[in-house]
Amino acid sequence: MTYGQIITLLFILLILYYAGLVTMDIMADKRMKASDEAKNEEAEIYISGLASGFEPVEINRDNSRPTTVLQNMGAVRYKEPVMTNGYPVDSLISKTKNAIESGRYDDLDNLVYKCEAA
Repeated sequence: MTYGQIITLLFILLILYYAGLVTMDIMADKRMKASDEAKNEEAEIYISGLASGFEPVEINRDNSRPTTVLQNMGAVRYKEPVMTNGYPVDSLISKTKNAIESGRYDDLDNLVYKCEAA
């Protein structure tokens, strides 16, 4: 086979390959449309027998806001922590109070880092 025949054969194979791809895309598109039509079919439901027993009910809504009565819960200083990652709660509270009172938050930063790293 000569060089020209090989190029011609490859060109014909390339054309057949693309023709096959186009054919497969067209067939896949037809299948997708058919499956979409099957999904969108509606079933008719007759409720005329049920509609005769229907009785309307009036609903009244109270749009006023309820008044809330605040009760004295006592002197709650802090919420009880749920999880401290193994750091003692008493130590955590004391270091937090010290950081707030002194205005230096370096200890608090280190404490948060230790709690997150635990």
